[in-house]
Amino acid sequence: MLHFIRNHAQGWIAWFIVGLISIPFALWGINSYLSGASAVVVAEVNGSPITQTELQSSLQQYRDRMRSMMGDQFDPAMFDSATVKKDVLDGLIEQRLLRDANITLKQHISDAAVSQFIRSTPAFQRDGQFDSDYYGMVLARVGYTPTQYEAQLRADLLSQELTTNIQSSSIASVKLLNEALRLERQQREIAYGIVPIQQFVEEVNVDDAEIRQYYDDNLAAYTAPEQVKLNYIELSVDELAKDIQINEDDLKKFYADNQNQFVGPEQRRASHILVEGDDESALEKIKAIQTRINEGEDFAELAKEASQDTGSASNGGDLGFFGRDVMDPAFEEAAFALENVGDVSEPIKTEFGYHLIKLTGIQKPEGKSFAQARDEVENLYRRQQAESVFYDEAEQLANLSFENPDSLDVTAEALGLEIKTTPSFTRTGTEEGITSNKKVIDAAFSEDVLKNDLNSAVIELSDNDLLVIHKNKHIPETVLPFESVSPAIKQQLIFDKARKLAQDEGESILEKVKSGEAPDSLLTNWQAPEFYGRDAEKVSGQILQRAFTMAKPSSSANYEGFSADNGNYVVIKLTSVRNGNIDDVNEEQRKALQQQLTGIYAAAEVEAFIAQLRHDAEIDIHQDALK
Repeated sequence: MLHFIRNHAQGWIAWFIVGLISIPFALWGINSYLSGASAVVVAEVNGSPITQTELQSSLQQYRDRMRSMMGDQFDPAMFDSATVKKDVLDGLIEQRLLRDANITLKQHISDAAVSQFIRSTPAFQRDGQFDSDYYGMVLARVGYTPTQYEAQLRADLLSQELTTNIQSSSIASVKLLNEALRLERQQREIAYGIVPIQQFVEEVNVDDAEIRQYYDDNLAAYTAPEQVKLNYIELSVDELAKDIQINEDDLKKFYADNQNQFVGPEQRRASHILVEGDDESALEKIKAIQTRINEGEDFAELAKEASQDTGSASNGGDLGFFGRDVMDPAFEEAAFALENVGDVSEPIKTEFGYHLIKLTGIQKPEGKSFAQARDEVENLYRRQQAESVFYDEAEQLANLSFENPDSLDVTAEALGLEIKTTPSFTRTGTEEGITSNKKVIDAAFSEDVLKNDLNSAVIELSDNDLLVIHKNKHIPETVLPFESVSPAIKQQLIFDKARKLAQDEGESILEKVKSGEAPDSLLTNWQAPEFYGRDAEKVSGQILQRAFTMAKPSSSANYEGFSADNGNYVVIKLTSVRNGNIDDVNEEQRKALQQQLTGIYAAAEVEAFIAQLRHDAEIDIHQDALK
């Protein structure tokens, strides 16, 4: 399998997952980039440490993702268990295993692929275009630098590529497909009857002592978590820019002084041939290819034959158009040094190996007139002026808020800033706004802010956005009053008791019909036998789901019973099973199911691959540190 992966790697698979992930923070964390040498180690994978900082960061990111998905249904207590911690740690371990596998396989993702992924990520765009300042700000909000993010993105894309290559080797056979179609279209002849919960509700009595006991035994379920509400002042370049006074003469002078900023950057298109390695052997190989090019062989054909960049080789080494600050510095310098389309560089050494670069296109920068660039000129002028003000006032913000720690009033008045107030929030933060920022959440629940009632230190949301917070209100963890929840508890206890009575009655009937008594004499709502498919609308989904898990009857019918979600007890009789007819399945339906089956097999292949990596690896989990 490793040979297959190595030979069939698709270096540009990143393009296919742009729609699936916007920022790959979810489970993987930023790992060792945030960990100090003295950090507590919770696990080691082949000698590579996973620290408590990484685990906590990944746990928080997982909780944030679940909160975003679940909305109002999110319960922080659900994600504080040892099981969740173990699952997240397993994810980090798998990441390390996949990283090591990529190193063994000598896989890599090109700088161009990483750059293109970032530029095409909607989270980093404004008005549909990539914005480098906004990119930095988004990362800063979650506590990362571009260097950290890009290193982790490269690792994540490599892991994604590796698992995708494994999945691409899976395919469901025609025999398996036909069997699956027969099962999918299978019909089962069932009869059933229901013992309704409602007939027992009137028999149930629940007294105040029971309600109180249930409340006392389940206080955690009726506890509202600790919350805090903040006052804050924010100093940002964006807001300062709105108040900058301008006139046309200033803008025209700014345009004249900075005309080089109002041209599109030069773009170059290039193809390359890569030979991996940094030793003499790799250099000799690239020189041999260079000789063949000099003798007239076609560059694109040689790239297909000899290039070890699996992402571009099949396209003749084509990397598309790119600007400055995208490629490896040595690669970029060589590409932009070529003077004419068709020129080929000398062998260039980068971290990936040796390259030959062919210039295949040039897009020259074009200047804009003042009228054409008017809006851009104003925006840049405002921002430049705002940045000047920002840096002066940032120092004042830090000094004044420190010197007047008991309130934001003095600082706000001196800098002309509005004191704003957040909604109340818990330690898990919110989905949007400043209270979704981990730095703000940590500061809000710090001892200085929460207990000592002091201003926070300046919080850097981004290079151009600063914040100081002060506690407005602290709401301790609160147990909801018994009186407010006792009606709901009473209804729950009535339901539980009535359900148990319905179940007892149903199980008694089930034993009788298994002994030979006629079910329609015991259940007045007994439904006559009928064949149903898996998606029949006439029958409850729960009943069908249970019926299709029952064992196929042999000489006599099978009976089973279960307590449904609504409290009713259901008795089912299965008399016959017939496989579906697949003669009328059209090609489109066959392809759709084959894709589903292939996906299942592909997932199993990846799971087996990771299981093998685990088996071969040295994994040491430090249970004491986990606690």
